[in-house]
Amino acid sequence: MTLAQIVVSQLRSHLEVVAYQEEFAGLLFYGTLAALGLAAFFGWRRSTPIENIWQRGVIAVLAAVGALIIGFLAALADRLLGLTGLILWGVLALGFGVAASRWAVRGAGPAASGVA
Repeated sequence: MTLAQIVVSQLRSHLEVVAYQEEFAGLLFYGTLAALGLAAFFGWRRSTPIENIWQRGVIAVLAAVGALIIGFLAALADRLLGLTGLILWGVLALGFGVAASRWAVRGAGPAASGVA
């Protein structure tokens, strides 16, 4: 979602309003849909050690909600610091996501990491 916001920010600054609205109006919407889908997918995949499907679904939905919150906070970073803030926020979000994913795999035990 932050990548879509960076692209939209750059297009907004380099194109006229009419050209931007005609050509790239749905870019942010599709970026949001992609972020929600990826978050739900990875939330579902990372919760595979949990046998209860209901709990796995809740984790996937919470991951999607987390993606939305990160996107809303990226809009705040854009307003405060512009493109630099968006890039910084994207790097921080990616680093946090990688760390959280490693933490989840480590917490799941050896069965989730492929070690027998």
